[in-house]
Amino acid sequence: MVDNLIRPANVTNPKLLNALREVRRDKFLPSNFSSLSYSEAELLIQNDRKAMNPWLLAKMIQSLDLSTKDNVLSLASGYGYSCALISSLANFVVAVESGEFAQEAQSRLIENGYDNILVKEGNINEGAKKEGPYDVILIEGTVEFIHQEILDQLKSGGRIIAVFREKLLGQCRLGIKTDRQIQWANLFEANCALLSEFKKDKAFTF
Repeated sequence: MVDNLIRPANVTNPKLLNALREVRRDKFLPSNFSSLSYSEAELLIQNDRKAMNPWLLAKMIQSLDLSTKDNVLSLASGYGYSCALISSLANFVVAVESGEFAQEAQSRLIENGYDNILVKEGNINEGAKKEGPYDVILIEGTVEFIHQEILDQLKSGGRIIAVFREKLLGQCRLGIKTDRQIQWANLFEANCALLSEFKKDKAFTF
């Protein structure tokens, strides 16, 4: 996967590449996807939720320029694959997921020896204020907007990354928090599943 999918996507961070080699993606997917674990396909893991393809996830993590001092908030991380990757690059990871995902993700992470990750059951569009503020926030999916409540959990100088929906093709953006505001920069075009929790309500029209 690393040589065929990740490197061609211009992912060059050696620590991240090492994590991608060491973390078994099949351990964080439903068992019926074992043969597709290292493909570039988005995989439907539950209802309307999909696991982000690995090259896009890797590019987003690389763009965050993580350090071992960073505390990270991961939103919509599914069964915990992204958390496992980040665990060796950062200090601590807090993930927020819905009930079934949260319980299963924590179980899989513990079983595979990841001890600097806390998975909390809750609404992914609310974050985890109690454990914050955070140096980094990763939203694993496409958004149409981000709640201010989440942005408030980012430290000054902190980074946040997500894919924003723009017509037919999404745009991955990196935000830096300065003076309580987020300065956004476009990184690259990308497509992944829209997270229903980050979808704008459509205005009713006659």
